[in-house]
Amino acid sequence: MSIVQTGSEISAAPRPHASRPLIGLDLLRFGAACLVVLYHLACTAWMVPSSEAATLVGQPIPFPILLPVSSQGWVGVPMFFVISGYVIAYSASQASASRFLTGRILRLVPGIWFCATVSFGLALLFDPEATRVLFERYVRTLVLFPVPRWIDGVYWTLGIEIMFYGLVYALLFLNRFERLEPVILAVGVISALAWCLAATPFWPDLDRIISTRIAKLALITHGCHFAIGVLLWSAVRNGLTALRLAGLAVCLTGGFLQIRYDAGFVGVLLGLDRSPAMAWFLYAVFMALFCLSIRANTALTDAFPGLGRRFRDLGLATYPLYLLHTFVGALAMRFLAVSGLPPAASLTGGILTAVTASLLVSQRIEPPLRAGLGRALHSVGTRLRRSGAAPGALTR
Repeated sequence: MSIVQTGSEISAAPRPHASRPLIGLDLLRFGAACLVVLYHLACTAWMVPSSEAATLVGQPIPFPILLPVSSQGWVGVPMFFVISGYVIAYSASQASASRFLTGRILRLVPGIWFCATVSFGLALLFDPEATRVLFERYVRTLVLFPVPRWIDGVYWTLGIEIMFYGLVYALLFLNRFERLEPVILAVGVISALAWCLAATPFWPDLDRIISTRIAKLALITHGCHFAIGVLLWSAVRNGLTALRLAGLAVCLTGGFLQIRYDAGFVGVLLGLDRSPAMAWFLYAVFMALFCLSIRANTALTDAFPGLGRRFRDLGLATYPLYLLHTFVGALAMRFLAVSGLPPAASLTGGILTAVTASLLVSQRIEPPLRAGLGRALHSVGTRLRRSGAAPGALTR
């Protein structure tokens, strides 16, 4: 997720490697998105009749052989949060408050507006819900309403991301970005300690409490994942100290316990084994590859200078892929199955259609929308500076 530069700013001194593409993280982000796609298209689409994917696919298309992995694909979301912690810290270290705020708006809003509109149009055609209900969900999605329901359930993570962005923005606005690590570490430790306490018999209902929507928006549920990303960024920037290592250990413990809770919840939903073993394995492999990709990034970019742009394209396509895959992928599966293709071919076609659509959106649709919104924000900022009406939000 890149920061859009909007003028001369005072920011933290950039690192020598600041301009290098993060090849490994782009691939990991795409891989995490593919796990979520697999969870919805190859699992809930036939195992959860009330799910959006099942409604769109129509007749169940079972994939029992994929269940050991597909039923754990939801773990891609905690992976997203770790990557977000690292990338947002990396980006914000080179930005002022206004550049960071503008960059986040330009990164999130055009994709939401376009993808939600596509999903709304398809929902009108294929979702049996009343038009009024769908329109209400569509509007709630466009305005980034923090609580459900939205036009597609996948939008639940955006409110959490925005709360994290808001915390980073507040530190930039107050000229206290150097406090990012201790502040996010505190958030991560609180989150981790809550999950550790929930794992004991002393407060049996705590895991449910700290998984409510309010707890998620307060970063109590997933704060440990964001903190891992920020701590790894700090370790790359300033070295791995004993305090950072201890913080990583605490937050990783909290992260694994949070994943254990989700594994149990999903296991009950699907009527499968509640064991977190596979989800833990996928998350552990992700963390190992994450650390390896950071360590090897300089060598990779030097050895394969042309790969950065190609992998960056995949990284940028991750966002529309996440937002569109349920509607576009599930409907593609539906039509391929009706056409007589076997289940494996229908699933493959659905995934490829969703990926193709996401590449089209990220390369052809989002850039002009982002440019237009950028001009509008620049105009608003200019007027505010001239009037002196808002010395902070868009002008600081």
